[in-house]
Amino acid sequence: MSRSDLANARMGQLVGADRRTYSMTGVALDRSGVEALIESGCPVVTYLPGGRLLWHDEDDAWPAWADARSERVTAGHWEAADGSVLVVVVLHD
Repeated sequence: MSRSDLANARMGQLVGADRRTYSMTGVALDRSGVEALIESGCPVVTYLPGGRLLWHDEDDAWPAWADARSERVTAGHWEAADGSVLVVVVLHD
């Protein structure tokens, strides 16, 4: 994802690899909430320290979460206008 994606994400909005515009809902997710969404096919964006964003969908979403959940993370529920959901996982230093 690009620098403009990072800037927009900091403002609470980003365009996913699926070309949908997702907005932050302010809903924090616990581990079971994240896992339920991933199981339902929800994509995941990982926000890495230093500001890098990585998009994970389908087969990549679960391994990305498995790697992240052992770290210090927070996760949020983001949503597109059509109701599509995205999980944004923020890894903290």
